[in-house]
Amino acid sequence: MREHLTDYLQSEPAYVFTMDALLRGRGTLRPDAAPEVGAALLLADEYKRLCHARLFYVTTDITKLVRQAAPSLRDKWDIQPQDLPAPTGFMLFAEPMTEYTRADGKRIDIVAASWGGTGLVTSRTGGLWVSFWSATDFAAAMKGIRDDEGVSQREAEILARLRYAELTWDNEIYLPWGATPPTIDKSAPRVRTISPDTIAAAETTLTWLQTIHAGWIFCSPNTLTEATEEHLPRAQRHRAERAGHAASPVRVVSVRHRAASKSATREEPSGRTVSVRFPVAPFIRRQAYGPGRQLRKLTPVAGHWRGPIDAPVRITKKVNLVDTPVDRPRG
Repeated sequence: MREHLTDYLQSEPAYVFTMDALLRGRGTLRPDAAPEVGAALLLADEYKRLCHARLFYVTTDITKLVRQAAPSLRDKWDIQPQDLPAPTGFMLFAEPMTEYTRADGKRIDIVAASWGGTGLVTSRTGGLWVSFWSATDFAAAMKGIRDDEGVSQREAEILARLRYAELTWDNEIYLPWGATPPTIDKSAPRVRTISPDTIAAAETTLTWLQTIHAGWIFCSPNTLTEATEEHLPRAQRHRAERAGHAASPVRVVSVRHRAASKSATREEPSGRTVSVRFPVAPFIRRQAYGPGRQLRKLTPVAGHWRGPIDAPVRITKKVNLVDTPVDRPRG
């Protein structure tokens, strides 16, 4: 998918799409240039990030946990480089990380995010550019091609697959390191005053930032999840290297499986057995690490899974997400 996206970013359809988006006032970060120049700058900047991105895949069960945890990160904007699982990355979620309803009533699923440095914003401290990607609406694309060009359904499908990638750029955020809480001007949603020292975001994308932030946290070593390395097939790895892409393994973030214990299947006081698998008391705190343990990072701790390993996962509505461990009764 990363290869397809990088190829697409260099194509004429991508240029036309991006230029049209700028003309319509879409997006949060728009270069101070004519749309045709701004489109080229945005595409080149994103192409560079994707080429050097470390690849991550978040499974369905962990996506549920990420979405549950995200709202509790609403006041944590002080993100630092060491909080990221990789300086430059591309993270694909098995299920939508978030969604919204378009003006025409169509639901748009945001299923991926990419991040890294940028040459379009200069600040004294540096910062992070995060792009969000939606699943491409090929049905709408084919309908537009048929209406505009009068071709058959089969021809429209072929053209849509040639002109669009599996993912479509949706929006983006600029996040300076150590940012303070953002201020969003709701009275003029189409006008963004971008300062290199403050978060540049739309009101909706701020919640998306919380979700990808939770995704980064769940990628860190913890008792709730595990990350495995899936190496690219040799032919694909060589192809990526020839194209100048990072060819490191894909890091897959999934439920940490443990050997089943007696407590996992013992009967409850009600006489019922545990027939589902669910997380028990996970929380997130700022953990000391690094030289002299002077650095801090948010990390999930003290969580564990209960229930048979092969049982379906159940996620309750409540996820504890705090800066310090939850006090537990003694005795």
